[in-house]
Amino acid sequence: MPETKNMFTGKSEDVIRVLLVDYPKTWKLRDLAKAAKVSLRWASVVSERLTRERIVLRESERAELKLMAPEDLLRRWANYRNFATTTNFIEYYSKEENISKLFEKFKDREGPEYAFTALAAALLVAPFVRPANTHIYIKTKEGAKNWANLLDLMPVEENGNVKFAITEDEGVFYGSRKIDGINVVSDIQLYVDLLNYPSRGEEAAAELKKVIEKQWTEKK
Repeated sequence: MPETKNMFTGKSEDVIRVLLVDYPKTWKLRDLAKAAKVSLRWASVVSERLTRERIVLRESERAELKLMAPEDLLRRWANYRNFATTTNFIEYYSKEENISKLFEKFKDREGPEYAFTALAAALLVAPFVRPANTHIYIKTKEGAKNWANLLDLMPVEENGNVKFAITEDEGVFYGSRKIDGINVVSDIQLYVDLLNYPSRGEEAAAELKKVIEKQWTEKK
């Protein structure tokens, strides 16, 4: 059976995201694989690695997986990821300097699948700092162009105030939801994107962590 060298990339990352977004849910391995959109074999590889590191508990091959150390797993994943430097962005300029007006343009509007993240999303979840830029996950460049046309955004080479994050990993949309009619990534994905983000991202992540911990406590 293959060994996962790094738990925080590729298919392994998809499994970890599901465990954290749906914590404290316990999982049959087959259901975990389906939710993460990975093979049963790969879900098994990741679960065995996590079990050896005492992050998840599985008492037998037929038992369900239980995440035992969610804070440790989230911290390690977020410390590894760097949204700002490892993401491919397509940049646009919006004449709307007030981000609330940009939110209104997106509100309940039909278009390619998207989800706000970074400081713009944090403003909707755990307000801490008003962002100068808006970051939005989108699946393709064409999707970004479609939204730009719908919202009258101007393409720019750099320093745009609306940055579409092109992602080949559909997992970033796992657990996303609507807040005031705006699609926003899960709190887990948002924390991972914020922690190493410059311009007060770490401080915003700390505020968001309080929200996550409260939710975890209430679900137990």
